[in-house]
Amino acid sequence: MPSSQSTDGTRTDVLLIFPPQTEARFFPYLSLPYLTGHLRRRGRRVHQADLNIAVLHELLRCPALLDDAVRAQDTGDDGKAVSDWYRHEMADVFAAHIGELRAHVLEKAPAGELGPDRAVRLATLALELLVRDTFLTRTWEDLGRLDDAVRRAAERPPAASDVPLVSLRHLVTGLLGRHRPRVVGLSVAFFSQLAPALLIAAWVRQLAPDTQICLGGQQVMLRHDGLARLPGVRETVDALCPTAGEEPLERWLDALDGTVPLAAVPGMTWLPRAGGAPRTGPAVTLRFRDLGPPDFTGLPFRSYLNDALELAIVSCVGCYWGRCAFCSYGNRSLPQGGYQQGTAPQIADAVEAVVRATGTRYVSVADENTNLRLILKAMRAVRERGIRLRFGVRSRLEPVLTDPGFCHDLAAVGCAMIAVGYEGTSQRLLDRVDRGVCAADYQRILDNLHAAGITVRFTVMGQVLDETPDEFEASLRFLVDNERRIGIDALELMVAEPGSRLTGSPDDYGLALDTSDRLAGNPELSYLAGRVGRPLAVRGGPTRTEALDRLLRIFHTVRPGRTNGPAPSRPAPDGSRAPAVAALRPHTWVRTVPAYADDRTEVRVTLADLVKERFYALPADDVEQRADGLLMARTDRGRRLLARLADAAAGTPDPALAAPSARSTS
Repeated sequence: MPSSQSTDGTRTDVLLIFPPQTEARFFPYLSLPYLTGHLRRRGRRVHQADLNIAVLHELLRCPALLDDAVRAQDTGDDGKAVSDWYRHEMADVFAAHIGELRAHVLEKAPAGELGPDRAVRLATLALELLVRDTFLTRTWEDLGRLDDAVRRAAERPPAASDVPLVSLRHLVTGLLGRHRPRVVGLSVAFFSQLAPALLIAAWVRQLAPDTQICLGGQQVMLRHDGLARLPGVRETVDALCPTAGEEPLERWLDALDGTVPLAAVPGMTWLPRAGGAPRTGPAVTLRFRDLGPPDFTGLPFRSYLNDALELAIVSCVGCYWGRCAFCSYGNRSLPQGGYQQGTAPQIADAVEAVVRATGTRYVSVADENTNLRLILKAMRAVRERGIRLRFGVRSRLEPVLTDPGFCHDLAAVGCAMIAVGYEGTSQRLLDRVDRGVCAADYQRILDNLHAAGITVRFTVMGQVLDETPDEFEASLRFLVDNERRIGIDALELMVAEPGSRLTGSPDDYGLALDTSDRLAGNPELSYLAGRVGRPLAVRGGPTRTEALDRLLRIFHTVRPGRTNGPAPSRPAPDGSRAPAVAALRPHTWVRTVPAYADDRTEVRVTLADLVKERFYALPADDVEQRADGLLMARTDRGRRLLARLADAAAGTPDPALAAPSARSTS
């Protein structure tokens, strides 16, 4: 609790920051709301800031930032390279629809002509264009190079930085000026946030030297020893928190008040700036079951990149199974006491608090692996309190899901989606990585979940040890056979992250690990390389290239069904096709590639759907484009092509204008 004589009423006790750059933009990442809720219940003044989403909000408020960023990305070829044209057109489309984007993203109001899906997608693309090839989106070969680059970026004058970095520094400066925090805590959940987090820490040290700085989150849990050795970290960061942060931050503030000695603060690794070895405090004693609900107050929770308002809770810390060899997060649960789960009433309280505070009707249970029986009990309690909502969970394909009655019960209390990791159907491999599931159950489980109306979304892992070609083909066939029943969120190669059983006992899994400082991730398939660990090779297994090719085969072969939405240009399920179209007006976000960027304009009209990121080439013999942009069919084939464009939602048929007499191509 705060000390009455030591608190300064003009200062915020803690400023919590979720730094860029990550795709976690569907709803607020949970570390900040849980920390905030706990500290506010202890009487502390807390402000939480999600700078990962704030960069997008700055862009929506000031769309000219995108023009500046795009000009900085020009190749210098007189702006006539097709890539330059594409980026400038994207910035133009973004500016043209800024009103609809602001309405939908910031207020969840109707998105007008764009519609909600396109609005979210266009905002996402604009943000990625803003940060393209900047410090925020760099990937790193090792922590030493990352640290050096952070130090150089911190020394650079703001005006000499990339456009998004100038914007980010402006946001940080504003937060420090408004809140004058005693402590800044940075939550680093994903590796791609690490460099921006350290840069923000360096700015805080420059702008507010008396402010204490702490780094926490999953990446600190995985890499705290390596981080503690980095010169830049030692110069700017006061403490690393490699555990849950609620109790360490609470007690640190007590220590700053002078009510407890610093040595009594649990869960922190202190980094003396004068040198010397880091010091680690005692272990935390606060249990998850003693935590209250998350507090989203102060976060723009209605303004995330989602079609509707969605928020999250957790029902546990860690994973009750905890044995999957590749899972660094779950493997932390192996020591006794490492896994903690809430009680059903506690989880119901958290859901009720979030719903009543925000009005959301969809809650994600964002665990590593949800205890499905526990969540069923908790959600029944929620319904008994008169609250109706839908929710999603993360889970393995657990044996309990072979019971159709259980799946029905889950759906009855609102379960709408289960996110699942898929490592294939080889029981030999599943046993080798200690997955604890039975591949023979998979089909029955999918059948049960489909019958119950629960969506299943897979994250597919490749290079699962020494997977044979036959095992891969069987796993691929399972996905194809069920493609109408599943969605696929991500494809990724297995990564040997710090703290996982793979890195602890590589020989047990037939792995040869690179033990130098080099880092390896999934730059080909995952956002900013995704999970990052040690480079690996599998003895007797596929090479990385071969494993990557297998994942690409999945990408090109499997066509996920209703959960990913139907492919718009496919024929209807009954084989019928859309009526021929004589004239079609492209949507404003579908642009014609100019002659200087397309050397075949004499024989074709090339269109670019900038929201879907698709190109369409229309033979000039079949389709012509008028000066006002209207596409007119010249032949029967042209009519069919325009019909396919209409089916792909690239434009609107124009019945008011007649096409020239179409000459048959048959």
